This record gives sequence, C-alpha cells and structure tokens, in this order.
Amino acid sequence: SKTRSAVRECCIGGLAGSLACIVTNPLEVAKTRKQLQGELLPPGAYARHYGGVLSTLATIARADGALAIQRGLAPGMAYQVVMNGIRLGAYQLLDNSGLSRDDEGRPVAWRCVVFGAACGALGGFAASPLYLIKTRLQAQSSLAVGHQHHLRGTWHGLVSLWSQGGLLSMWKGSTVQTARVMVGSSVQLATFSVALRKLEDAGLSVSPLLMQFLASCLSALAVTSAMSPLDTLSTRIYNQPYGPDGRGLVYSGLLDALVKVVRVEGLTGLYKGAMAVFLRLGPHTVLSLVIWARLRHLLPEASPAG
Repeated sequence: SKTRSAVRECCIGGLAGSLACIVTNPLEVAKTRKQLQGELLPPGAYARHYGGVLSTLATIARADGALAIQRGLAPGMAYQVVMNGIRLGAYQLLDNSGLSRDDEGRPVAWRCVVFGAACGALGGFAASPLYLIKTRLQAQSSLAVGHQHHLRGTWHGLVSLWSQGGLLSMWKGSTVQTARVMVGSSVQLATFSVALRKLEDAGLSVSPLLMQFLASCLSALAVTSAMSPLDTLSTRIYNQPYGPDGRGLVYSGLLDALVKVVRVEGLTGLYKGAMAVFLRLGPHTVLSLVIWARLRHLLPEASPAG
C-alpha cells in the first residue's frame, strides 16, 4: 500500500542518516567550535584555541575528555532520523511516482533540484529543535567559544526551550535551518540522481555499489560548496543567547547575521571551519547516500535508488 511504502521510505532515510552521523559527529563538533571561534571579532583580535581539524579534535579531547568529541551525538542522531526520514523518504516517494523523471524514466535535473529543495525544507523545519540542541551541546566546553547554554543533555534542552516560551520557542532559528537544508538537499539529491544516471548510461562495468559511491562523492563536493556559508550562519544563530521576549540578542535573523558577519569578519568569516564542513559533509553525504541506496536494495519491496 502507499502508506506502507511511505513508512518504509521514511524509515530507510532516517536510518541511513543516523548511521552516518555516528561516524561524522566528531567532525560536526570540531566544525561547530571553529565556526563560533572569534564570533563578530576582526581577524587577529581573538585567541585561536582551535586550529586545524585534527588539532581541534585533540584540543577538545584534552580539555573535556575523549568522549567530548562525540558531544551532541544523541540529538544529532535524532535530528538525522527526523530530517532525513522526511527528506529522503518524501523525495524517494516523488521519484517512485515518476514526477522527477522524463517520459523515458531519466532524472530531470531541474525537477530533482525543486523536489530536493522542497523535501529538504520540510525535513529541516521539522527537525529544527533537535539541531538547535545539538549545536548548543557541541558548543559547550571548558575551553569555551560562543555563548554557553549549560545544557545537561537532550531532554534538558527540550525542557529548557519549552520553559522559555512553549512550542514556538522550540523552533528558534528555524528559518536559517530550513534555508540551509533546502539548499543542501536540492544540490545533494539532484547531483546524486543525475550523476548516478550518467554513470549508468556510460556503461561502466563496475558494481552498483561503486557507482553509488562515485555519484555520492560528486554530490558531497557540490553540497559542501553550496552549504558552508549557511552552515556557519546556522551555528551562530542557534547558539546565540535569547532575551525574555524570545528575540535573539546578537542576530535578529538570517539577513542580519549575514550582514554582521561580513562587516566585521569579512567574507572569510562565512567560511570558518570550511575544511571541517567538507570533511564532515563529505563522508556524511557518501555514507548516508550509499547506505540509503543499499538499504533500498536489501529491504523487502525496495527498488533501486537511482
């Protein structure tokens, strides 16, 4: 039935994203710290606690213990289940219906972009509270950068948000998160779908798994380039302190954050932690898309993901 198919696709998408998160979460922690370091301060006007990706992870482990490199893993995995469950599940249902393909069954790039963006916006908005808590937990450290929210865990984070203003407070910063995932999803899914079809059309005598891996590598490169500035702004907006009225005390929204960061830190401020973003988004994109494609082959009633 259509209902059973929808549930299956959402479960496959969520499982793929959460499994990839286990591997890439330390890079997400490093990325968050580097994006918050020197917030709204000109270059050279702040102490650089966090350097390269590997040295950042080593610094985090020395300051807060080895387990600190997996900080925020629980809300991170929950975010992936909700966001990718909706995003990949909805996209695959649209693809199964033929809406993203031409009369010959080939992916149409602009349709993949539109549907990828729409599904990404839906998933990003729904999972926004979990991303907010993940960001705040990952920013917490004895070697602090950015505002410290002093959360004890995922549940404490959810309760704290609720106490600050009920349901609406849970979606603070959701606009930038929706934009971030919408851009990333449209680029990722369109690149993956079209690249996989091109590889198949080329008649390469390699396994489907290898072709899925190659297509996801191309997708990872494209999505990293597109998402880095929005990723930085998302981290800044989610981690900022909020006043009693629920308004951000540093940024009023996406445009305000963009203007302030560029004015004080320059364009390079938008790309702080870009290497960590690539090292995190690259493996995460490859792992999640390959796992997604493999699960769709292995689970009952699944069909090829291409």
